Amino acid sequence: MYANEFDLQTGHVTEENTTNDSLTKKITAYLRWVGSILIIVSAISFMLQGHDEILPAYRYWIGLGLTLLLCGGGLVCAYLFHETKGARIFFGLGAAFLPVQVSQVSAMIYAYWHGQAALQPQYRWLQFMDVSPAIIALDLVTTGALLLLVSYASYAMLARKHLKTLLWAFLVGNLLLLLPLRDATAIAIVIAGLFVFLRQTEQRLHNDSSMRLPEGMAARALITLPLWIIVGRSLLHPTSSLLAIVLSAVVVAYGIFDIKRYTQSTLLVYSGQWLGTCAAAAIWLMVLDQFAVDAGSQLSALLPIAAILFALSGKVEFHARLYRSASSTLAVILSYAALLDQQTLAPIFAIATGILLTVAGIRHREKIPFFAGNLCVVGGLMFYWEYAVDIYATSPWISSIALGLSVILLASYMENKEKQIIAKSRYYFKELKHWD
Repeated sequence: MYANEFDLQTGHVTEENTTNDSLTKKITAYLRWVGSILIIVSAISFMLQGHDEILPAYRYWIGLGLTLLLCGGGLVCAYLFHETKGARIFFGLGAAFLPVQVSQVSAMIYAYWHGQAALQPQYRWLQFMDVSPAIIALDLVTTGALLLLVSYASYAMLARKHLKTLLWAFLVGNLLLLLPLRDATAIAIVIAGLFVFLRQTEQRLHNDSSMRLPEGMAARALITLPLWIIVGRSLLHPTSSLLAIVLSAVVVAYGIFDIKRYTQSTLLVYSGQWLGTCAAAAIWLMVLDQFAVDAGSQLSALLPIAAILFALSGKVEFHARLYRSASSTLAVILSYAALLDQQTLAPIFAIATGILLTVAGIRHREKIPFFAGNLCVVGGLMFYWEYAVDIYATSPWISSIALGLSVILLASYMENKEKQIIAKSRYYFKELKHWD
């Protein structure tokens, strides 16, 4: 009590204590980061080096020992040091290693289930062949028990408020990771379903401000680990077009829509935006390839890429106007190329594209989409000029009468609406001057 009063009276001791506390926090935070990185790097090093000669059953138990060691460190921090930050870190790392254990058990089950027909990666240390059923059953039970206990303790420490949601999402991901599937089509469906489920869960968690703190962010990241392990494992086996499309869609979702929820780094958001944009365009190219559509001979099939760029312009953080301008320019080039190539439905696509671009240009008050839309409409209408000439050649007197009537009516309309036409024309050009 006296020390507190002395601090209030002098102010010097309080400031010194505050400085010391701040320095201590910085040092301990640095040490925690270093320790965590060392543990992770060491575990990865164990997986990549000196692993070939270890029996498959022993590989699992070594990883299990590491997980238990981490949990033991968490218990020491919690009950011996009465310190919660270290305990959260240890249990968080333990929970992060659990999907690795589940993946190893899944490899054992898959190898036993399919026998010699099982697809195996070329890396010997990732192959889990010749494991007895009794060992597999023991590993499965041990992993299940550890999964419940460690994940419950980890999420209770990181975000007790959302414990049920986090625990459920983590268990669902690990159960799907446990499935003995390696077929590219089936894995693509699993990845798509798990990604949608985790993304919806993560969006709900993001709405709570407490889940944007470091502990909440760590908990949100942990539930996605089974998804990333499934994705990485799928790349070790023959892939399919569906898997490539699904993975590209995941890149689009994270690179353009979700990355802003995880980081405020301009560089990361910018890089993710362009990576997602390239992935979005690649999805349509893969769809064309899947249906054996030759984009070189059917240029109108590339118009959806322009639509994709325009749609993404409303979602990106940088260069939204550039996206719309590039999309409009690409639409004009592809439309006229398709028209010159006499492709089927090219004029209809050109007119429809032109109308959409014109409306978009008016909405965004931008000149390039607006004039690009006008050019597409004009190009599509000019395509039908040939039919107008044929009609005129077949029955010129009827065409001349119709044209004469139209000209007279136009002249009467212009004379009657002269002031309105001039006023609207001036307003139109005045508005265009202020557009981007």
